[in-house]
Amino acid sequence: MHLVHNLVIQHLINSILVIASIYVLALLLRRTGTLKEEYSLTFARIVTDLCLPAIIFVSLAKQSIRLDQIAPVLVMLGLEVFCIALAWIVSVLLKFNKAQQGAIVFCSAFGSSAFLGYSVITQMFPHTPGALSEAVLISEIGVGYPIFILGPMLATYFGSQEADRKLQWKASLSFFKSPVFFALILGLVWGHLHLPGQENAFLAPVFQLCNVLASALTPLAILSVGLMFRVPHPSKIVIPLTIVILLKLIIKPLLASSLASHFSFPDLWEEVLVLLAAMPPAILGAVFLRRYGGDATLASALVLAASMVSGVTLVAVFWILG
Repeated sequence: MHLVHNLVIQHLINSILVIASIYVLALLLRRTGTLKEEYSLTFARIVTDLCLPAIIFVSLAKQSIRLDQIAPVLVMLGLEVFCIALAWIVSVLLKFNKAQQGAIVFCSAFGSSAFLGYSVITQMFPHTPGALSEAVLISEIGVGYPIFILGPMLATYFGSQEADRKLQWKASLSFFKSPVFFALILGLVWGHLHLPGQENAFLAPVFQLCNVLASALTPLAILSVGLMFRVPHPSKIVIPLTIVILLKLIIKPLLASSLASHFSFPDLWEEVLVLLAAMPPAILGAVFLRRYGGDATLASALVLAASMVSGVTLVAVFWILG
């Protein structure tokens, strides 16, 4: 068990160092004038309008779901909604403004299950293919789809400065005109009809293009977040960061374990579910907020700080769970 924990922490640290390195690269490029802070919005638009639709379509077009694997996915979906609601309520009670509420909600609810989660799972279960397949299912449907679908809606709501609630929700519903929505529908139809994919000679270039765009998502997202990063004043980040650490890094994985035990999930499913629930905040949250006018600066600081803390909280969670 100690060896497994060491492997997990080592790979988590390595992955966090990759994120931090791209952050630093973005800061250096901004300092030298090679890239400017306003370019972060351009990168954010590329991520949300090109890379994200590409990865959604590719993942859905070839998705094959077994009904017996759905239960952990539903638990993760429930945890996402619960964390959104709880973070929102707490941030309102603490009198944060709407833009700050958005940063806290995104960082408390959505985790980096794909970028960090997959690599940790492969290190923790190197000879168990079922672990990664279950992780992909939980990550794509339980984490990916909610942030793909709810992300633009929440970001436009928290980014809107309109006083009229109808105008706020009208902005939120602009998701249904976005490339993400059309990629979602097209991917669902494609997968349901079992249409040909990359193995088809005529369609291969389309899927290869989508794969290239999908692979660019992570570095472009981190560059976008890094370009808008500002060292926050301690008084402005300590309370939001405390909320994120408690909700995202501690309460969420502990609840995942409790629910997994309640529903008698196999040990493998429970361990995968807890690991993915314990991942640090998703970078896409800050990208969405930057794209739609939210407090992306606060979200950027929370993502980086919480990622650094996650190495400690992950060990703590598994120590508590035994």
